[in-house]
Amino acid sequence: MSRLTQLRPMRIEDIAQVGALYFKIFRNKPENSSSDFNTYFKELFFGSPYYSPENGSFVHETADGQIDSVLSAVPMEYHVNGKAMISRLLGTFMTDPDMSTQGAAQLTLTLRARRQDLCFTNTASPTSASHLRAVGGVVLPTQSLEWCRVFKPAAYAVQRLRPHTSFLHKTAWLPLAKFGDTMIRKIGKIPPLEPPRGVRDEIMEDVAFQELAPSFVADYSVRPAWSKPEISWILHMASMHKSDGQLQIRCVYDDVGRVCGCYVFFGKPGSIAKVLNILATSRQDSDLVVTQMLHRLESAGYVAAQGPVQPRLLEAFSRHSALFYRHKAYTCVSTRHREVIEAIDRHDIFLGGLAGESWSRLASDFY
Repeated sequence: MSRLTQLRPMRIEDIAQVGALYFKIFRNKPENSSSDFNTYFKELFFGSPYYSPENGSFVHETADGQIDSVLSAVPMEYHVNGKAMISRLLGTFMTDPDMSTQGAAQLTLTLRARRQDLCFTNTASPTSASHLRAVGGVVLPTQSLEWCRVFKPAAYAVQRLRPHTSFLHKTAWLPLAKFGDTMIRKIGKIPPLEPPRGVRDEIMEDVAFQELAPSFVADYSVRPAWSKPEISWILHMASMHKSDGQLQIRCVYDDVGRVCGCYVFFGKPGSIAKVLNILATSRQDSDLVVTQMLHRLESAGYVAAQGPVQPRLLEAFSRHSALFYRHKAYTCVSTRHREVIEAIDRHDIFLGGLAGESWSRLASDFY
């Protein structure tokens, strides 16, 4: 590494520079970041219970003190075959387009698989995925997909207009969409979802979820630890994400009152429910949880529901019509541990949703 530049852990005092770079690259606004952004950024990248400089974000600083590249990361505790380790959830990777790419190259090299216990992302662009492959990382094709179940096709088409299309523009199409969906329902193209016999769901309080969350993923060899301090912090951060609606958790019970799982999502009726996680007590309960979730979201007035694919849930989803899959972003892992690679090969790793970046405001807010 050149003596004139340096790679170093990101510091709190860097936020103003990093924020300006974020707005320049991702929002096409050559301006300073807002106080709201700076406060959120600080809590996101310096507030985790497991934060330390060595497992957080890194920057590349030029000889004159300018930050030209940033690799942001949030530490998360993971269990690998029962052994605890601190992983790094990679977030935004930024490089100033008006400066040398040397910093970006050096930051990418820090992600070499032989140097990582566990480093992952579920929001990688094609370029980032290629860079991670080049340094020994692997892409998880199935987990790079998103499922979508449409309840109201015409209203869904209106919702899928450009994300920042004006509210009035979208609203003007709603009467026609409502008429179209009524006709589609009448001719039976998309029959209503029937709930599983005797199954019900209800709001799950954060405290109850924190108690049960580790048990929902306990049968994965590679899984988030979700200790109470960490899952409490993640839920707090996720609750700040308002653009897709309120964060909600609903617990699913079978016909004898046993907890068989839960689902976590952002949503507001009349929009698309953004599901973060579908968690089942056992693999046999997956079908009950998925079916009850889809029934609840349809009956609550959502136009569609979508979320990240978990391989173990594919059979449960295959029972439903009007459902499709599409690529959203790459899920990638970099690790030096053979047991992690083996777990990936047999779909025995839990990533995404609360164990991912989908709850972060950086992807959807600050326009």
